[in-house]
Amino acid sequence: MLERIRGFLTKHPDRAAFFRIIGRYFPRFSPEYLLIEKAYKTAKDAFRSEVREGGERYFEHLRAVALILILYLRVRDANVIAAALLHDIVEDIEFWNQERIALEFNPAVAQLVFLVTKDDVVLYDGDKEARNREYHRKLATASREAIIIKLADRLHNIITLWVTSEDKQRRKVRETQDFYLPLAETHIILIHELEAALEEVMGRLSASQAI
Repeated sequence: MLERIRGFLTKHPDRAAFFRIIGRYFPRFSPEYLLIEKAYKTAKDAFRSEVREGGERYFEHLRAVALILILYLRVRDANVIAAALLHDIVEDIEFWNQERIALEFNPAVAQLVFLVTKDDVVLYDGDKEARNREYHRKLATASREAIIIKLADRLHNIITLWVTSEDKQRRKVRETQDFYLPLAETHIILIHELEAALEEVMGRLSASQAI
C-alpha cells in the first residue's frame, strides 16, 4: 500500500515521466493535456525558490499529490489534476488568488484550489487554531473532488513527516486522527493508507522515546 505509493513516486521523478503518464489519458494537444501542462509549469515556476523542511524542492510535493491522484486514486479529471498541482499556490505564493486562477485557468480549478486553501491567519488576529477550525468547517462541506485533493495532500505530508520535528509530528498526527481520518472514513477515500502512515509515524515516535 504505502510501498506502492512510494514506489511510483520514485519511479516518476521528473517532468518527462509525469507527462508520459498524462499522455496515456489525454491526447498531446487536447485542452485537458494543455491545462495540466500549464498548471505544472505555473506551480513549478511559482515554487522554484521554495524548499520543504527536508531540503527537497517544494514542487516535488505538489507533483507527488497529483501522482497519487492519477496513479493511485485513478482520477481522470483534468481540472482536479491541475488543482492538485496548484493546491498551495494561493496559500503560499504572493500575488496569487482565486480570481487569478480563474482567469489563467478556469473557474472550476479556482474553486477547487479555494476549497483546499487556508485563509490568511491575519483574518483571525493571528489565532491559528481559530483559522484551522474554520478551514476544517469549510472542508467538511467541500466537494468530493476537493476532499480527494486534500486527503492526498495530507497522506503525502504524513509519509514525509519524519523530516520534521517531533513536536510537529505529534501535532500532525493528532490533527489527522481528529479530523482527516474521520473525513476519509466519511468519503471512503484513503482510509487504510492514512491509518498505515499514522502507524509508521507513531512507531518512530515511540522508538525515539524508548532510546
